[in-house]
Amino acid sequence: MRPLNADDTPCEIMKNMSNTSKNILIIGLTLLAGGIIMLLSAEREVPLPVVATLLEGGAPLPEVQLIDKMGQNFNTSDLSDSFSLLFFGFTHCPDICPLTLNVLANMVNDWKIPKITPPEVIFVSVDGARDDPSQITNYLENFNTNFQGLSGSPEALDPLLKSLGVIVHTQHQPGEQFYSVTHNPTIYVISPEKKLIAVFSPPHEAEIIANDFVTIRRHYLNSKVDYLEKSTP
Repeated sequence: MRPLNADDTPCEIMKNMSNTSKNILIIGLTLLAGGIIMLLSAEREVPLPVVATLLEGGAPLPEVQLIDKMGQNFNTSDLSDSFSLLFFGFTHCPDICPLTLNVLANMVNDWKIPKITPPEVIFVSVDGARDDPSQITNYLENFNTNFQGLSGSPEALDPLLKSLGVIVHTQHQPGEQFYSVTHNPTIYVISPEKKLIAVFSPPHEAEIIANDFVTIRRHYLNSKVDYLEKSTP
């Protein structure tokens, strides 16, 4: 094998290399390529949430028409173009609702994750008979004035409740004002495409919800990248 010159092309270099040298070069390049692929794969891998349950692919929400805390019509399509957390309850709730909303308020108020906006929190009343927009507005002021509040008749809410598996049970006589409502204490994570992509089951903790939300968000963004890569010819 003749000495290599500075002006040799890659083909000339390969031609003048011994078989052993060629094998070493090929192995080295293969290992380098493999290392790059593993590095890229590792960057795409995201750990699972600590407490939240992911729903791969997501489940689209039905189109419903409710009333927001300002008394305006609110459709499913009016949900944030970012991420939302839905929580169902009622303003006369003595324990679960205020505790959960307080946790969500702490999550938003103490948000310290850079470059990521906290999800919008939406309280959906399952007690339309008592929870009008004014009542909901006053109630949410105890937690965070930026929280959205929605309400509607049982008929208007029913498609949304069924799609999310929310169970609501009310027992009261007509005209009775003092009664309770049984409902799920679950928090539902909604994607920008208005799909259910994860759920938080109790007990709820502000820091865990915040950290798990970041993980859920990364899974969601990675799934979109994977879909685009597979659909690109």
